[in-house]
Amino acid sequence: MLRTGLFFCFIVLISPGLALTEAVGENGINAYAVHARGITGDGINIALLSAGNVRKSHAAFERPYGSAVTLYDFTDGEGLSRSNHDTHIAGIIISAGSPTHPEQIGIAPGAKIHSGRILNKTLQARGIQEALDTLILKKNCRIIVTGIQLSSPTAVGNGDSYWTQLYDYYADKYDVIFANAAGNSSPRITIFGDGYNGITTAGLGKDSLGRYRKAGRISNSGPTQDARKKPDVAAPTEDLYVPSSKGDDLWDTVDPNGYGLTSYAIPFTAGVAALLLETAGKTPVQNDDRSEVIKAVMVNHTFTDLLDKNGKENYSETATTWNSDYGYGRLDALQAYETLIAGQIVKDKTTKKQMGWAYDTISADTEHAYTIAAKRKQYLTVTVTWHRKLLKLSPETFLEEPAFYLNLKIISPEGKIVVFETPDRNNLLKIDYLCEQEGQYKIVLKNPTQTHDRDYGLAFKLTDISGQNSTETK
Repeated sequence: MLRTGLFFCFIVLISPGLALTEAVGENGINAYAVHARGITGDGINIALLSAGNVRKSHAAFERPYGSAVTLYDFTDGEGLSRSNHDTHIAGIIISAGSPTHPEQIGIAPGAKIHSGRILNKTLQARGIQEALDTLILKKNCRIIVTGIQLSSPTAVGNGDSYWTQLYDYYADKYDVIFANAAGNSSPRITIFGDGYNGITTAGLGKDSLGRYRKAGRISNSGPTQDARKKPDVAAPTEDLYVPSSKGDDLWDTVDPNGYGLTSYAIPFTAGVAALLLETAGKTPVQNDDRSEVIKAVMVNHTFTDLLDKNGKENYSETATTWNSDYGYGRLDALQAYETLIAGQIVKDKTTKKQMGWAYDTISADTEHAYTIAAKRKQYLTVTVTWHRKLLKLSPETFLEEPAFYLNLKIISPEGKIVVFETPDRNNLLKIDYLCEQEGQYKIVLKNPTQTHDRDYGLAFKLTDISGQNSTETK
């Protein structure tokens, strides 16, 4: 049992301005462009686990069938507890607007929120396991959002805590996407943001021109305590105008000072994942809904021209750079969506696709090669990820399976190795290579371990030097 701390959540009532619409629109994560294509997260169930519950009766959650929110209590009989913090989170994801604010539409207004209270002052293993079992197995939640961080001195964010192992176990066993927060006001990533298999999100404030480009000052920076590259991505948090728990059509402005409160960043990750899962459900293709594929697609397609906490620009046109403050960049829902619908590529065949994804299983001491037809001066961006696997020995004990990792090589048309990356302790690799000649480039994955039959997801894109992508397919 560990003491926990909620993320900081400063509320100020001010003029909303563009508010939520700006962060969800083209100047933020560009989700409205996906809505325009008929994708709103319809049919996707999202679990929100936190210290309280959402205001179910808020007008922003009203639908023809009733409320888009369902409430649960997974504490030891503490009961439901209406929370501003959790109403805000739900609103960022599923707000459909209200009579007074019809324009404030969230990222995935077609989705449903299952709001589970998992603690009062302490977090118990029994309660969180009951929550996961109920919401994943009985309510078909494919996305889990966690609105707390474990900040006790004994809760070290190194991937080895019971809580982190629990999340990684469920992510792998049930193919669930965990939207984990980097956390706030700690020197390093906190639990649950240290998870291997989830997507860890940092918070972004605005730069001097009002753009969502600057890392929030109290959003926890990486790496993790065991030197892994977290956070993975970043999302807006400043000046979001969101539903309040104080009334059925009352609204609050959160993070007005751009602190980067990560409670308000993780809903963006969950919302984009919901859009992609709905998209996958409408295609005849197998495996495009795999959590590794969704993660690879989301991380591969980010806006990278960001500023760190000191206002320094770290963007490079010649290499993909992970930044300790904002990961691999700001989420881009439209590019992720376009990559998913571009379709699957398969190993040992040449594709003319300019973007796409792959899912496969690789055995020990085996290579998989994907051949991409590229033009001179195109950027080839590739992300590959796989799950950490754990055996459950008892309700509170896990054992990690033998170490597994993949090496990533890019081989030029001349047969030269132009990129070689090894993941260290990470279970995600991302590279960006400027193709110096036209021809067929090979993306080669090598499993050098003795672990058999491990699955992975891969995403890639080719970007012209002008920054414009082609959608040509094979």
